[in-house]
Amino acid sequence: MFKTDILFTGFYGHKNTGDDAFVEVASWGSQNYWNKKNNRFLAISKNLPDTIVDSKGYPFTMPKTYGLQLTQLIKETNYLISAGGSTIHSKMLEQNPKMIAVKEKKRNKKLKIGGIGVSIGPFNSIKDEEAIKEYLKSIDFLAVRDQTSYDYANSLELPYKPIRAFDLAALLPGIYDYSKEVKDSQNIKVIGVSVCPVESVHSGMDVVEEIKRNERLVDLLKQLDKKEEVHFRFYVINGNLNFGDLKLTQETILKVNPKSFELIGYQKNTKLVWNSIADCDFVVSTRLHASIFACFANTPFMLNEYHRKCSDFLMDIGYNDRFRLYNSEYDVAEKANQILSVLAEPKEYSFPLYVDVMKELAQDNFTKILL
Repeated sequence: MFKTDILFTGFYGHKNTGDDAFVEVASWGSQNYWNKKNNRFLAISKNLPDTIVDSKGYPFTMPKTYGLQLTQLIKETNYLISAGGSTIHSKMLEQNPKMIAVKEKKRNKKLKIGGIGVSIGPFNSIKDEEAIKEYLKSIDFLAVRDQTSYDYANSLELPYKPIRAFDLAALLPGIYDYSKEVKDSQNIKVIGVSVCPVESVHSGMDVVEEIKRNERLVDLLKQLDKKEEVHFRFYVINGNLNFGDLKLTQETILKVNPKSFELIGYQKNTKLVWNSIADCDFVVSTRLHASIFACFANTPFMLNEYHRKCSDFLMDIGYNDRFRLYNSEYDVAEKANQILSVLAEPKEYSFPLYVDVMKELAQDNFTKILL
């Protein structure tokens, strides 16, 4: 019941499409690259997304038993793997699965610990950085998703060679076998929009940047709606009731008051979200994975760089600086005209230079780690 080949740990089962993509890829990749089929995710099964390859969570659903189940699962697994996300940046509590695994590893020499598709930092304090250094030296393998994380890991004297990989979500096109359809030029153009509350949902952060970011986005969408007949498709990428996107998305819609729009709520089926974003003619997003989906579906996009991970992503894929929004440091009229030019003539958009390279690097999360 508790014996597994791999236990995956991350922010799973919390209604976040970006993290759902990690579950999708980890389930598929562990079977197709590593031939490992007896795997579990440290999450409540019913909260996990619908995936192509079936994904399992905790064996039992009894309340208040998850801590005990977690401990037993770690004792009986061969690998604990952090799969995807900004998971390595702060000192971890003793009850964190990664810390429990490090302690268990001292007793059970067969247990291996690692990470794939993760990023390291930024750190809030020297104390956090020192704790992360110690953790990285205690695990067995690491594949990171961006050059900044790779450079940092490579600067440390680790007992293994870090792997320069990429975000796991870059493998989704192969999993879904998606082929973009050619649209009739007479169709109303669809602009996907994804917002993201950041400072307002994290204590101790200054909301000034978030207010500026959202006000400028509203102005941009208003100009697009005024100048062209378009249809807006608003996505709730994070559906968490406490710190998700729904409230801000609804506020944005009210402020923009677009002539034509739809609201796509959080979906457990990641493929449906992928197909919908791929179907857009342009995407403007703050959520990183809305842009990642657009990028690897060959949909033109612009990304609000609210966090270092957004800037790292654009740098890694070879994004054209001419289309960057930075952290709301852009002229609204100029960006509106750029988007409208691309809608009128898609060749006006400069697609990122290294998309195919990043797809290959994403495979390295699996192909360069032998289990």
